[in-house]
Amino acid sequence: MDTMELVKQYSDEMIQIRRHIHEHPELSNEEFKTTELIKEKLTEYGVEIVDIGLKTGVVGILRGKNPGKTVAIREDIDALPMQELTGLPYASQTANVCHSCGHDIHTTTLLYTAKVLSQLKEELNGNVMFLFQPAEEKGSGAKQLVECGFYNVLKPDVFVGLHVSPEFDAGSIGLKKGPANASCDTFAIKITGKGGHGAHPENCIDPVAISGYVLTQLQTVISRENHPVYPGVMTIGSIHGGKANNVIPDFVEMAGTLRSLNPESRQAMQDAIDRIVKCCAEAMRGHGEVTWEKGMPPLVNDETVIDRLQAAAEKTIGADHVVTIQNPSLGSEDFSYLFPEYGPGAQFRLGSGNNTDPNTRHGLHNSKNVFDDSCLMAGASVLVQFARDFLA
Repeated sequence: MDTMELVKQYSDEMIQIRRHIHEHPELSNEEFKTTELIKEKLTEYGVEIVDIGLKTGVVGILRGKNPGKTVAIREDIDALPMQELTGLPYASQTANVCHSCGHDIHTTTLLYTAKVLSQLKEELNGNVMFLFQPAEEKGSGAKQLVECGFYNVLKPDVFVGLHVSPEFDAGSIGLKKGPANASCDTFAIKITGKGGHGAHPENCIDPVAISGYVLTQLQTVISRENHPVYPGVMTIGSIHGGKANNVIPDFVEMAGTLRSLNPESRQAMQDAIDRIVKCCAEAMRGHGEVTWEKGMPPLVNDETVIDRLQAAAEKTIGADHVVTIQNPSLGSEDFSYLFPEYGPGAQFRLGSGNNTDPNTRHGLHNSKNVFDDSCLMAGASVLVQFARDFLA
C-alpha cells in the first residue's frame, strides 16, 4: 500500500496527539508524563519496549517478519524553559515551559512512524529501533542513550531523524550532505587580579580592565586564527565582576560558547582561547584561566543516507518538495553523539512554515513561533518510506 495513504489515514489523530503533547511540555530529564504516553502508544501498536535504565525516554523495537538489518530512528521529547506567547487554544498549560523548538512535532512524528510500520512488519526484513530521546536541550540526552548501552539491544546499521525548520514550507523537507550542524563547547573564564579602592588603582590589579582587553583579543580567534573556509562562532554571553562603583573587584567571570564544523579547527580555536586568556592577563599582572565543558561533536550527514532519504521523499511527498540546503547551521544537535560513532546516519529538516500565518516563520526557540500541523504527515511519510526501502 502507498505510504502516504497509510499515513494520511492518521492525519487527524496525529494532530490531536501533537497538540496534547504541546499543551503538556516537560523539561529535560523531567519528561515523565511524555514517557508514559509514548510507552502507552507503543504498547498499543505492538512495539516491544526495552528497559535500558533510562530515567525518561523510551527505546522501542519492531521486529520484521525476517531477520536483517536494523534502522534506528531517533527523535527528542523535551521542552524549553520559556513562556509560550502564541495565544493558541492548545498553548502550553505549564508556566515557563513550552515546545518552541518543536519536539512535540518530533515525538508525534516518530510515534506515528512506529504505528504505520507496525502494520507493515510482515514486509520488513529486519528491525526498526525507535529512540525517543530525553534532554536534547541540555545536550546530554544522546549521551544518556550511549551510557545506557542502547546499541547492546540491537546494533543499528543506519540512523535517521528529522528536525523541524520554520524557514521551509510545511510539506517539504531539506537535505544537506556532509557537515550540517556545528559542535558546541562551552567555557568559563576567570580573570583574577587584586581588589581595592577605586580611587587607588595603582595599588590594585584591575580584573575589569584586563577583561576588557581579553574580550577584545578573543575576537581575533575567529577573524585571524581560524581558517576562513572553516565556519566558526565564538560568543561571550555572560560577564560579571564587582558590585560597587568605587571598588575594584578581585576577579571577573565570563562565560561563552564555541562552535565549529571542523574537528581540527575546533581544537585550534580552543587552544587559542586558552593562550589569549592566559597571556593577556599575565601581561597586565593578572591571572587568567579557562575551564572547558566539551560538548557535542559536529553533526555530519552521510551522503549515502541522504541519497536514500531523498529517494524516500521523492516516492512520498514528491521531488518538488525536496530542498537542497546549501549552508550548514552553526546550531548544534546532540544526535551527533550517535552517528557516525555507532553507524552511518543523517538528519533532515522538516518544513513547518507557511505563507498564510507569519507566526510560522519566527524561528526556533521563539516564544511566538507556531508550527504548521501539516508537517506531521510529510515527516512520518518520509521516515516510514525510508525504513520500508532499507528493510525491503
